[in-house]
Amino acid sequence: MKQYIFPFFLFAFCFSYAQAPTGYYNSAEGLSGYQLKTALISIIDDIDDENGQSHHQDQGYNALFSAYASENSGDTDDYFENDGTVLDIYSEVANGSEAYNYEHVLNQCGNYNNEGDCYNREHLVPQSIFNSASPMRNDYFHVVPTDGAVNGARGNYPFGEVSNPNYISSNGSKRGENKFPGYSGTVFEPIDEFKGDIARSVLYFAIRYEDEFNNSWKTNEVLANNPQDFFVDWYIDLLLSWHVSDPVSQREIDRNNNGFQYQGNRNPLIDHPQFAYEIWGDPDNLPPTAPQNLQASNIKDSSINITWNPSQDNVGIEKYIVELDNINLVEVSSQTLNYTVQELSPERLYNFRVYAVDKSGNVSDPSENLEVVTLSESNILLKEDFENCNTVAGNLVSVSEVNDINWKCIDNYGEDNTQGYQMNAYQNNEQVLSRDWLITSDKIDFGNYEVEKISFWASASFGNTKLQLLYSSSYDGNGNPSNFDWQEIPNVDIPLHPDSSNNLFVYKANKIDISEISGEVYIAFKYDTATGENATKWTVDNFLIEGEQLLSNFTFRDKLEVLLYPNPSKNDKIHLDFNKGGVKTIEVYDLNGRLLLKRRTYLKNYAENLSQFQSGNYLMKIKHEGVSQIKRLVLK
Repeated sequence: MKQYIFPFFLFAFCFSYAQAPTGYYNSAEGLSGYQLKTALISIIDDIDDENGQSHHQDQGYNALFSAYASENSGDTDDYFENDGTVLDIYSEVANGSEAYNYEHVLNQCGNYNNEGDCYNREHLVPQSIFNSASPMRNDYFHVVPTDGAVNGARGNYPFGEVSNPNYISSNGSKRGENKFPGYSGTVFEPIDEFKGDIARSVLYFAIRYEDEFNNSWKTNEVLANNPQDFFVDWYIDLLLSWHVSDPVSQREIDRNNNGFQYQGNRNPLIDHPQFAYEIWGDPDNLPPTAPQNLQASNIKDSSINITWNPSQDNVGIEKYIVELDNINLVEVSSQTLNYTVQELSPERLYNFRVYAVDKSGNVSDPSENLEVVTLSESNILLKEDFENCNTVAGNLVSVSEVNDINWKCIDNYGEDNTQGYQMNAYQNNEQVLSRDWLITSDKIDFGNYEVEKISFWASASFGNTKLQLLYSSSYDGNGNPSNFDWQEIPNVDIPLHPDSSNNLFVYKANKIDISEISGEVYIAFKYDTATGENATKWTVDNFLIEGEQLLSNFTFRDKLEVLLYPNPSKNDKIHLDFNKGGVKTIEVYDLNGRLLLKRRTYLKNYAENLSQFQSGNYLMKIKHEGVSQIKRLVLK
């Protein structure tokens, strides 16, 4: 975007202040309601004061373009791209580049057919309301430079908040059915960056032109039937909510000062934003309803997803606040009804609540409290990505029963063309008999885990050789694997190549549940052409078995059974019932591993008062005859 330098008219006025002069608002001090509104009229209207000094000096319609182009006008982009082009609220993109830009004076309308053709003068209060009469038609404070086509698309529609837009400008301004309470007709909604600017301009109009209001003005969906109210309630509520959500910016301050130089009066709502409430009162002191149906899903060892139903409000929801353990965690937009909480600790109790905040800053009551305990930490039982062929033997070994062909490491053809392990029963371009195993180097103990899942990637080309994934609790790591009992891994069935062609066929197992397996087992890929199959080139990669460590439901070799109740505890006392006698040691730890309490008992029915502990999540360790058992304890 280039900068365009041009000559512009210089205006000389009686006032040459860069801000409101001292005492400018003295006559309004201590007033509120319509008395304040009337006092402000006498400061900013065009009636000579007691010293014979005019306030608002109408400069006419044609001079507006020059006012926009004057130095520090607020109508030049010195705030976003800072490129000296026209600041058009209907095309400006606050955090990016616009679809087009205009140079002052050079790109004035003229005729236009499309957005981006030229800019003209947009009356934020449509001329149709006041019959295009002056000085309203020429008032700098509510007449701003905008794209001609978007100005035309806005037309005479009031401002509002749109659902189901039937028109959207290049920067996201839109037209459509109003969703703001009180009116359901067609409205025009600017982007959030300029909502406060527009609200203060329109409310200025209601102050400045109370005395000009007359029966010839067109009463419509926003204009009240009396000059003091000026606008109907829903429109005042909308404008005040925008006034709150988008505070006064430097651009508005500069524009206010420029308007003072240009036409001799100011917008009081930029100098004193509190005047808006002192005149019309807080339109919204009613908080939203509390978010409902707070629920948790996708609970893991370190993350939880929470969802809730939307709150209701008479003006509109601005955002939601998610609270974790009585501390504000995050703020999300009014359209967001879920949040994934991450970086949590495993096996810990967390408390969640959600609040709604409306556009006037009112905060709802909290949602119902949601208590969630994270899962045990996920653990990897076996992981082999085949990226280092020299280390594969630590996890998997190849065993051939028929000939000297073995599974081998390859540099590519694995997942994403990375390294993998491959088997192909061809030798000297001829198929040979083959029964080859790729077996875990050691047994994997499924007894210490639950919710075990398996993942791997496999590809095939040619033939119809079956690739099986098996497990055995009888195999001892020696001799031919076929001499031992093997079973298919549950829920895994690797399909054959569909057409036996050279086309690459890919099968991917992603976290398949294999928790039916128990005890210590070997796991193996078996490749076998000894029964007459046409040889297939099989490649495997990214082999992973993971599970969750058992805590509260661990099965111990001595079969000691412990019943802990109530858990979660709702009072100070807990009970432990044992199925065996003998000395038991009971230890309570916090989640940082710090020992908080230690007891010894011979009893089979034991009670303990834990009133000294705060509410929260703890781990209880029970020792008996050389073995230990851990239980999760939740205190409320």
